[in-house]
Amino acid sequence: MNTRFCSGTRLICFNLWVALVIFYFVFYMFSSVLVGAFKIQTFDGKIPFDFKNCCVDNDQDIVNLLALVLTYVVSTGIFLIFIRQRIWDYAITISLIHLGISCAVMQDFPTNWHWWLAYGLSVLFMIVIGQIALCCCCKEKTDRVASTQNLVT
Repeated sequence: MNTRFCSGTRLICFNLWVALVIFYFVFYMFSSVLVGAFKIQTFDGKIPFDFKNCCVDNDQDIVNLLALVLTYVVSTGIFLIFIRQRIWDYAITISLIHLGISCAVMQDFPTNWHWWLAYGLSVLFMIVIGQIALCCCCKEKTDRVASTQNLVT
C-alpha cells in the first residue's frame, strides 16, 4: 500500500478526531456557561443534542439555541488554528456527524424550524468565514490534503 496515502488518510482521520473533540468541548463549555448565565437550576447533558427545545420560548430553549450558534462561530476560529486546511470539508463532516449523534441521542429526527435555521446558518457561517479566513491568512497551508503542516501534527 502506498505510504503517502496512508499518512494522508491518517492525518485526515486525526484532524477529524481533533475537530470533533474541539467541537464538543466548545459546545459543552458554552452550554455550561450559558446555563449559569441564565440561572437555570439544572444542567442537562443533552443540551448539545437537544433539537426539540431550541427556540425562543424560555431560557432553556434560548440556551440551547445560543450554545449551538456560538459553538459554530468559535469553533471556526479554533479550526483555523489547529486544522489549517479545508475548513469547509471539516465543517460539513462535523455537522453531519453532529446531526447523526443528535438523532441517536434524541431518538427522533429534527423537525423544529428554529433549530434547522440556526443549524444551517451556523454551518454556512463556518464554511464561508472559515474558507475566507483560510484563503486570506493561510494561503501556503491550503496546498494539499496530505500536508503535514498542521499545528497538532
